[in-house]
Amino acid sequence: MAEFTDLRTMRWALVPSPIPTLSIILVYLYIIYVSGPKFMKDRQPYSLKGFMQCYNVFQVIANFLIVFNIVVYGRPFTALWKYCDSFDQICGNNIEKQLEIIWWALLLKIIDLSETIVFILRKKYQQISALHVYHHISTVIYAWLCLRYFPHGFVTSILALNAWVHVIMYSYYFLSTCGLYMQQKLRPLKKWITTVQIIQIFFIMTSGLQGFTSTCNNKMAEYLGIVTFINGIPNIILFWNFYRNSYKTSKAI
Repeated sequence: MAEFTDLRTMRWALVPSPIPTLSIILVYLYIIYVSGPKFMKDRQPYSLKGFMQCYNVFQVIANFLIVFNIVVYGRPFTALWKYCDSFDQICGNNIEKQLEIIWWALLLKIIDLSETIVFILRKKYQQISALHVYHHISTVIYAWLCLRYFPHGFVTSILALNAWVHVIMYSYYFLSTCGLYMQQKLRPLKKWITTVQIIQIFFIMTSGLQGFTSTCNNKMAEYLGIVTFINGIPNIILFWNFYRNSYKTSKAI
């Protein structure tokens, strides 16, 4: 994998070594499973409504900026049907800008880990599911791998799609903090947001299979496809189980 390393990314924090990122993940796991519940054991849950509203607005803006910069300075749609072209071929003169966007996306995925800590402080332990924890951790690792070993045009397509889904998702979360009436109005949308997330994962997984075609002849594209597909399997299974248990079961009842 060392042959795929892009030296242009090595000067940025977190990229040269996996140790900082893995350390962040280990600290995250320790907080959500050990120190966090212990800290909250004899305390009343915090409201954190103001923080959550600001956080959701931040996520909407940050993800929108990722989509905007990828669409304006990159070629995410071209990368979908020219999957086997190199990063330099797809991005042209904007290579540096696109690599920087991937790095910012990695930082944003690390910031996402704070959501679980908010659940603990609010004593919403039921929301700390296997899906929630695995999805957050795997996304951080996947983003780091893409930046460190697989800086490829298709990664910008993934980021643009994922960030747009997050714009929708965090807009929904923000509006849901605006009172019971708004929550009731938004409740039917929750099912469709989960559906969009499942479709997104499936689309990304299947798009990555282009790397296995006989005409591809691009080892980085092939390995990226492997990593993407492997990461997608548990994510799509966990999301589907959540969808089935949350919506199909309640409908049957």
